[in-house]
Amino acid sequence: MHVLVFGSLLALFLLLITRNVSPEPYGYDEADYMYAASLGFTANWTDTPSISIADFLHAGLNRGSPKALSERIRGSHDVLFYRHFHGPLYHYFLIPVARLGLNERDVRTILLAIPAASLAVIYFGCLWLVPGPTASFAALLSGMLFLTSHAVVWSTELAPHQLFALCMLASLVLLAKAIATGRRAYWYACVIASALAFCTLEVAFVLILTIAICGFIERARFRADPRFVVKSLALFLATVLAVWPAAIFRLSFVKAYAVMGYLALMRESPWGPEGFIETWRARIFESPVEWSLIVIAVLWGLRTRSKRAGRLYPIGLFIVLMLAATLRVFTSTPRYSLTFMPALDLLAGLTLLPSLGTLRRPASFAVVALAIAGLYGFAWFQVARSPNNSNPRSAAVVTYIHQNALLNKTLLPILVLKP
Repeated sequence: MHVLVFGSLLALFLLLITRNVSPEPYGYDEADYMYAASLGFTANWTDTPSISIADFLHAGLNRGSPKALSERIRGSHDVLFYRHFHGPLYHYFLIPVARLGLNERDVRTILLAIPAASLAVIYFGCLWLVPGPTASFAALLSGMLFLTSHAVVWSTELAPHQLFALCMLASLVLLAKAIATGRRAYWYACVIASALAFCTLEVAFVLILTIAICGFIERARFRADPRFVVKSLALFLATVLAVWPAAIFRLSFVKAYAVMGYLALMRESPWGPEGFIETWRARIFESPVEWSLIVIAVLWGLRTRSKRAGRLYPIGLFIVLMLAATLRVFTSTPRYSLTFMPALDLLAGLTLLPSLGTLRRPASFAVVALAIAGLYGFAWFQVARSPNNSNPRSAAVVTYIHQNALLNKTLLPILVLKP
């Protein structure tokens, strides 16, 4: 039965999100990611070629000419730079897909397997975490919140954020299960998932901090001793070494966090022209039904403070810490909301289920059906009214290059690194 329900959710998800996949040529970020993928697995695994950490810090501290720095880095085919200093895990999926000779739309469509996997984690994770008959309602509501989320449906470009969401969701589900049962096996699996998130996106430090705080709070439940701590650290480091050895041996993670810190602290508007109010107004009004249910869930959880809701505190803690960490990320670009929206969707479904449990089955079914209709109807309306190729600029640039015989010329974007 659950497999059938999940299959229906997956079909609804793919029907919705594939309508939003753009056929246009790769944009600036996507083109860089594709070039990094073209360098192959070994280059991305070892971060070679890449300038040394000493040269990187020297260039950053001297604040030389942005054009000269950009020419130097791109001239050396710095794979870490072309990945925008993210970890390589996403590129391990992108590399084989990029070599199939597919067009842009097909490449983007194949990689929708990543958010589809996130949907599976949410749905079956809810069934795993919640005992009793209300688990089906929680799984259905959380899954529908995720598959209709504006952050998910409109993040169909090539970027590692969807993969981070997958690793983050898996880690949080395992962490919640570990706290509920006290089993160390789930804790260790959670640590491994967080290491994979670390090898995907820099904001994984929030997930790692969440796990560390929860481990300290639940140290009696896990019977934490020095061996427990050492084994947890060893599993984390072993996973990182297996997936991204350059993070340790070449200190690539230092470059990544240095760039992230620079953007957050030294640049005025590194992610977009919007301010705080414009960013959050866009996020809420682009997904009003989703946010309404999330707010209701949070208020209900704070009001009831049930034992079941209390064991979900790792998810709530992560959300609070992530919102604080990304507070200066002012942009309406949907993919940047993927760092916290899927966790909010998961928490909303798991928190609202006690209220449904007090209703009779027809009434609870009607509430869930109404929420599903509202979520999917609004998401479908948004996608249907927007053209597939809403930004024709990239296609126009490619056409201009062909018409003016510029195929052998070089376009050198400027890396702007200034206070």
